[in-house]
Amino acid sequence: MFIVFIRNQLAKISNEIFYKSIGVVGIPVHELSHFIACLACMPFGYRVQQLQLYKPSDQDTVGYLLYNYKKSLFSPICNLVIGIAPLFGGTFAFILVTKWLMPDVFDYFASSTIVANALNNDLSALYHNLVHLLGLIAFSSTGFIQTLCWLFLSYSLIVFSVPSKADLSQSKLGILYLIIFTLFLSMLLPAAYVDLVEFIIQFNAFYVAIAFLHAMLYLVTLSYCYSMDVLRVR
Repeated sequence: MFIVFIRNQLAKISNEIFYKSIGVVGIPVHELSHFIACLACMPFGYRVQQLQLYKPSDQDTVGYLLYNYKKSLFSPICNLVIGIAPLFGGTFAFILVTKWLMPDVFDYFASSTIVANALNNDLSALYHNLVHLLGLIAFSSTGFIQTLCWLFLSYSLIVFSVPSKADLSQSKLGILYLIIFTLFLSMLLPAAYVDLVEFIIQFNAFYVAIAFLHAMLYLVTLSYCYSMDVLRVR
């Protein structure tokens, strides 16, 4: 929710060109994630009509995926999968970019207790880990230009990995189905239910850790955009 708020604020107070420039990587990955998920749902009657990865000249939307489907029992679940796909696609792309451009940061993130602290709700320890990680980024051995490239790419990927309001709206019924399914699973197959819950918790913790890392960058960007907006008004 915090990232959604930040993204909305960026769109509201920043220059349109600046905002669309931030999404030059994140928006195509967002739409491509929808596209791949829609292809996976083709056995259930889903068909892609049109895909626009990135078109900054559009006034209403920068990217979109149009598809149709035959309503069935599986439609709510498929809509959920398509709706939340950018969350997984953006996170996966962030991992690949970090592994490629900032291997030392990737290794620290993977081997440290950042995710464990998020799992245990130990915000104080999580904060100290992230401060150390910021220091690692600032004094990275990969070089200044490479670090800047990673900052921009990861920033764009995470900001636009969050499903939009339209994505969440189409996923509502699927979320209800998922809740009902997990309740039945907990009664019929307790072991499988535990594995599913553990996966969800670990993914959430991983994403929370990433979100905390980028939150500092978001606030810096917001401050910059706000100051530019004030100067423009004057």
